[in-house]
Amino acid sequence: MVTIGFLADHLDTIPALVKWFRDQWPDYYADMSDEEMTRDFLEDVSRDSIPSRLVAFESNKLVGTIILRKGENEILQEIQPELGGLYVMESYRGHGIGTELVRAGMKLAHEQGYSAISATTVKAAGILKSLGWKFIKTVQYPDGEVSLYYCQL
Repeated sequence: MVTIGFLADHLDTIPALVKWFRDQWPDYYADMSDEEMTRDFLEDVSRDSIPSRLVAFESNKLVGTIILRKGENEILQEIQPELGGLYVMESYRGHGIGTELVRAGMKLAHEQGYSAISATTVKAAGILKSLGWKFIKTVQYPDGEVSLYYCQL
């Protein structure tokens, strides 16, 4: 069974998050030390405002994460906040954990008083569509293209 909690309540998971993110997005984190990445994760520990990072556990093992944060997308600046940084350990992918993390992020946004959220994705379009998100457009960035979605809460 998947349980989801706030990073604020599981600070001991930060070293694993640092490793995951460095391994998953090596180019993005190439110029950051582990200490800098740790400080960045420590900025995501709010429970009632953004940024707020959630972590997922399967049988008490850390298996995934997502963040609710201020939107960084110029195209949908009016839709705040955004969900991002979705990561599920490779051996746990395809088991619904990503869906549960997105659902928890949507619930958190609603609880914080937001009426809509956005997200960009390379690989999680199926999750977003299954939860009622609407495709806006494909956006080309220097490091590749992403799909932009939004969801009314």
